[in-house]
Amino acid sequence: MAQPSHGKTHGAERGLSRFEGFSDAVFAIALTLLIVEIKVPGSPEGPHGYSDLASAMAEQWREHLALVLCYMVIGAYWLQHHYSGRIYAKSDHWFSAINLLFLLAIVVVPYPIRAWCFHVGTHFEPVASVALVVGLALTACTWMAKWFYGMPGRRVMDERLAPDFLRQMTRRYGIATLIQIAAVPVAVVAPRFGAALALLCVAFFLLPQPKPRYKPGEEPSTEEKVSQ
Repeated sequence: MAQPSHGKTHGAERGLSRFEGFSDAVFAIALTLLIVEIKVPGSPEGPHGYSDLASAMAEQWREHLALVLCYMVIGAYWLQHHYSGRIYAKSDHWFSAINLLFLLAIVVVPYPIRAWCFHVGTHFEPVASVALVVGLALTACTWMAKWFYGMPGRRVMDERLAPDFLRQMTRRYGIATLIQIAAVPVAVVAPRFGAALALLCVAFFLLPQPKPRYKPGEEPSTEEKVSQ
């Protein structure tokens, strides 16, 4: 586990085990519920009156698209949440409160994604695209709020991390957030392009992020890296 920093924090300070455990549970529930939304043809709540099961399943392509996009978006944020376990060292009241807002965005974001998937190609697509992009932008903003809260005096961040590494990650997260905010007016003018821009920005974080760098002589031990 990362060494606690000595910057000023607010409220009761705790380690990250329960913080990460609760967050992981919310992610797991959000991901699991995605498949529940797809009602199998022939089931009590599923499509009926079809003569070909394969065609009936194919007609549910919007639901399948929604599943893939929701899984991609939530999965990308889970990867960053898992990755940031090497960056944050502890939690406090306000950090946990901001994390609750972030988790709220995670459980809500499937709604605008599904709305877009069910209305793409229809005359409702412009409104659905704006809803999608706004939902993604708000999720990015709550993630960025966590990051900015931890930065001043490294309230909850590992003090051993190299300053240039933190600046690099601030640029990455900051630019991604600005792009997603900028995608909102783009979606108003060009709905499909704005939606694609926001989704591609999230997809970037499915890629491996830079390995954490530390101040000279302050690298964590092998045992500590494995336990994180």
